[in-house]
Amino acid sequence: MILSVSSVFITLVITFLMIILFYLILFNKKLVYILRSDLLIILSFMIILRLLLPVEWPFTLTIPFPWIMNSLQAFLNYEIFSHFSVISLLLIIWLFGSAIQICKFIIQLKKIKTIFDLLEKTAIKNKVSDFIDIDPRFNYPVWIANGISFPMILGFKKIILIPEIRLEKKEFTHIIQHELEHLKHKDNIIKLFLNIVLIIYWWFPPIYWLCSKIQLVLEMRVDKKVTYYFSEQEVADYAETLLKVQKAISSKTETSFDGIGISSMFYINDGTSTLYYRITYLLNQTYKKSSNILLILIIISLPLISNCIVLEPYLEPPIETYSTTPASDLENGFIVKHPDGSYSIYINGTKITTMNPDNKLLSKYPIITE
Repeated sequence: MILSVSSVFITLVITFLMIILFYLILFNKKLVYILRSDLLIILSFMIILRLLLPVEWPFTLTIPFPWIMNSLQAFLNYEIFSHFSVISLLLIIWLFGSAIQICKFIIQLKKIKTIFDLLEKTAIKNKVSDFIDIDPRFNYPVWIANGISFPMILGFKKIILIPEIRLEKKEFTHIIQHELEHLKHKDNIIKLFLNIVLIIYWWFPPIYWLCSKIQLVLEMRVDKKVTYYFSEQEVADYAETLLKVQKAISSKTETSFDGIGISSMFYINDGTSTLYYRITYLLNQTYKKSSNILLILIIISLPLISNCIVLEPYLEPPIETYSTTPASDLENGFIVKHPDGSYSIYINGTKITTMNPDNKLLSKYPIITE
């Protein structure tokens, strides 16, 4: 694996196009019902994977592309002052920005710890099994407190947080099932990877567009899992529960999150900004179908295909770098000296063999330096 300016450049181009594809599918009503949330999840995972592996592989084909890459190389190699080029400055800015993002990440983790320390003292503590029948593997803690803003999974703890609001038993079951599906599918770990990507690519605007909408796709997937075996009436009841919860929490004036400033990148919640889209999606019964397996395979192959080529600058070598010999001397045969120090003999234009530097034939034929 080789990390280079060219490999990073092609990674940014390819991921930008993949993010545009993500948006086109998500916000086109016809496409989203044909391709569905499971394909969007896979596509977002492939985008993240591509960004985390911006390298050239042994099978990568190098293509000279002077039209763009020559200008890019000239700009990056431009010396601002002695032995300090533009690329050196950009690398310093990149690393400095990433260091700031790491500090913000650590600060957020400390804030989350503060929240849990507070809830440890004030929350009513239950288990998932107190509300629904569940496999013991998934019998996670359920904390209920007035200070919780909305149903959520916070940070990387496997604890379901529920606000203290008045709900019927069936409605409360819907909320527990929803948050449980987030934990089963490790959506909080997906959020961790998104934070890592943001630490590295803090300067790349399209990644913020992607992260802002992955939350919506995660919610769509969980809604599908919870309601997969529901009847149309049960799906309508589930959607009504979502609306009722949003109405209840919108009236809350004080929570444990007030003044602390937890980033949305550290929790999974059922926010109002995604609710209308989710309910519209739920009420279209085709959402329960799975995406075409061929389309999924195509999406999975995109990072591999995009890694097959890398664009490089190209300049014609100056004429003085070539060694020449009269054509008449080459009629019977000649020897090519390769840059790695090896030699090849050609007789009547055909390569016969590769030779060692101490071979006696070297003195019998003219030598051309490659």
